[in-house]
Amino acid sequence: MHNTPTIVAPGWSYEKAMVASRYGAEEVYVGVPFTSLRMRQNKIYNFDDLKKTVDDLHKNGSKALLTMNIFPRNTDIKIFEQTVKQIANVWADAIIFSDPGTFHIIKKYLPNTPLHLSTQSSTMNYAAVQFWKDMGVKRIVFARELNLEEIKEIREKVPGMEIEVFVHGAMCMSYSGRCLLGDYMSWRPGNKGECSHACRFKYKVWLEEERRPGKLFQLEWDESGSHILSSKDLCTIERLEEIIPYVDAIKIEWRSKSEFYVGAVVKAYKHVRDAIIANTKIDKKIANLVNVIPHREYREGFLFNKLSKFPEGEETSENKEKQTSISYDSAGPLFNRNYFGMFSDQYREKDGKKYFHIEPKEVITPGMKIKYLSPTQMGVVEILAILDSKWNQIEKAHCNSWEVYILTNKILEGREILYE
Repeated sequence: MHNTPTIVAPGWSYEKAMVASRYGAEEVYVGVPFTSLRMRQNKIYNFDDLKKTVDDLHKNGSKALLTMNIFPRNTDIKIFEQTVKQIANVWADAIIFSDPGTFHIIKKYLPNTPLHLSTQSSTMNYAAVQFWKDMGVKRIVFARELNLEEIKEIREKVPGMEIEVFVHGAMCMSYSGRCLLGDYMSWRPGNKGECSHACRFKYKVWLEEERRPGKLFQLEWDESGSHILSSKDLCTIERLEEIIPYVDAIKIEWRSKSEFYVGAVVKAYKHVRDAIIANTKIDKKIANLVNVIPHREYREGFLFNKLSKFPEGEETSENKEKQTSISYDSAGPLFNRNYFGMFSDQYREKDGKKYFHIEPKEVITPGMKIKYLSPTQMGVVEILAILDSKWNQIEKAHCNSWEVYILTNKILEGREILYE
């Protein structure tokens, strides 16, 4: 019988948290104001919103994990402590932290709340895992640099510690995400929640040969530069069966993605995980949702590849073929293509028919047939009519339309996503 790891998914706004929960995530990680490493992207701006998000996640049957994983400077410690005080009555299911200096502050005000150590702590060996277990930490989110063989060894040597690993999403060019590029280039410290994604920028690279000092040769990529620092995206859905026996939680990375991304990826991984556990056939159409969403070129990350095999093509003891260590088909940033929109649970009734509220992301018109995704099914839906905020029928709606409701040829539940 397989171990059944929980699916941990992002919820950086109330709506995205609800989508993650509705589409199958047993645990949703939510950013806490002022203390999250995704502070800039966090759309939960105050503690009342945070409490509502946690409460509604619980109503949906999902656990709420609060991220407080910044690396604070001296001037941030008092703010951090005040924030911990304010979330004491939120009743989170766990706190995700990074910095040892914040450990005792969290324990002081939340003595009974489980603590999860963030991947930012770069935990990579069983001695470190044993240390944190002795300190009372319940779960460790391992550094992305670990491979599966190392994870197996840690599990054997430190039984009882919960293990969480990233299985999908953006990778970072820095050691477990500890990046200083943003500090240097735009005065936005990534280790305090202000990542500016500097590794996704375009760069021009120059070479200097040692016997020709001062003579610079530009490495040609394209007319606008290269994405030499930009990593490929992590995707392990095809090898999930190999990961499942050794971990307690599988985590989906987010970084500014849409509700469509969250819903599609959670649905895909939940379906594949459940099929593996039940020994039933995997629906390739559902699993393929990871290819429908916008993404960079995929790879399996370090889980199935040792560090000695990186960078790709570089000569090692295991790879004697000499190749260039720079790939000219760099993945590069792929900006999030808009989907058509997402329904909410709100609807209006007119002439005995239900018109559901939608937030259009692209132009929609009556008669359009668009693919849709729900927690329970996927297919094609036709838009029959559109109402504006005054209940008047309109011929189209777009991202600047205010309070739009649409009638479709299928019965909706709310939080369906229109795409393609």
